[in-house]
Amino acid sequence: MTSTATYPAHSFRPEIPSHRSPALMKFAGRLTGGLYLLLALIGGSAYFLVSETLIVHGDAATTTHNIIANAGLFRAGAAAWLATALIDIVIAYLLYWIFSPATPRLALMSMVFRLVYVAVHAAALTNLLDIIMLIDQGAASGAPDTVLRLAEAHLNGFMVSLLFFGVHLMILAVMICRTGALPKLFAVLLMLAGLAYAADTFALALLPTASAASGYIDHAVTILATAGEIGFLLWLLVAGFRTNDIQEEVTS
Repeated sequence: MTSTATYPAHSFRPEIPSHRSPALMKFAGRLTGGLYLLLALIGGSAYFLVSETLIVHGDAATTTHNIIANAGLFRAGAAAWLATALIDIVIAYLLYWIFSPATPRLALMSMVFRLVYVAVHAAALTNLLDIIMLIDQGAASGAPDTVLRLAEAHLNGFMVSLLFFGVHLMILAVMICRTGALPKLFAVLLMLAGLAYAADTFALALLPTASAASGYIDHAVTILATAGEIGFLLWLLVAGFRTNDIQEEVTS
């Protein structure tokens, strides 16, 4: 006598719950992607137009002249950095909301590391506000060494914060791989980007700034971060996150 029964297959891969409808996940993904795009535009402008353009490492006089001559741009850059902190907090919560039903511990760890990244960078931003205070007091031109020290202290603090951001990306990559919320290609790209950020921070402590190895790491960070994060946000804007509602069955 032969009997046939159907049982749900056991899977070790957690899934986004089915009550998170495809439409809801697409909206959450597009909102996250939109905020990521805004973050890239604001943060990129603050970094390249202010931190990289106005600050000349090792040259206090030129740095101070650049900042005073472009005080409005410098203030806008500081405000832009502050705005990125707020956006990052919202993104941290959105990613937690999306992944916590399937991977609660990883989602919590991911959010904590991203919030620590925000906190460390926010603390470093006080150095830029101190420079603005010197400008307002008319004391910046007479204290170029102080201006350069504060400007470089911000950049060093930002570099330290990227270590925690890199760990956040690595945990995010694991959650994507485990849940299938995005294609696994993005898990690989984000893992590589996270490793590059972490390596860049350790290189700041372990390698001379002008060394060839430090330069190679900087280039790797630029390439991997661009591929991973830009690809991630573009996918979210187009497709959003997806639920895994396919149930496998076995017949015996």
